[in-house]
Amino acid sequence: MADYAKSVMQVAAATVGIPVVDGSSNVLPVGDREAVHAAWDLHRRLVHRSMVRGLYQGWDLHPAQLVSRYAAVFTFYREGIEAAGERVRAYADRVSGGVLDEPATARALTGYLLRGIDCGALDEAEVIEVSGLGRPGLLALPEMRTT
Repeated sequence: MADYAKSVMQVAAATVGIPVVDGSSNVLPVGDREAVHAAWDLHRRLVHRSMVRGLYQGWDLHPAQLVSRYAAVFTFYREGIEAAGERVRAYADRVSGGVLDEPATARALTGYLLRGIDCGALDEAEVIEVSGLGRPGLLALPEMRTT
């Protein structure tokens, strides 16, 4: 039920440009080593799940949750850099293949790469290597293609 409510909020908020922010786990990383690691693992999975669903902002209840948030955020961007970069390169080079992206998808892919750079999970040099574009090119990309 919560996933459905979040999806409805995302659709409604998207029409007015408001990002939806996801909550945190109420299982705190405190106690013995096993309890802390279990709480970190749960929190990391929840943050990653939110990001996969397009909820890129979140909040945490405890400072120790920053460990698992950073792990989830960095993993999310590290896992997708190759695929996103290749699709951005194909879009910019107007190469058609098995996937045909339109401007809205290019905007989403460039946003992904830019957020990865901004949070420190990706280095601009490696984004240039996989996509062929640095920050200025990524910002201009969706408007480049008219056909």
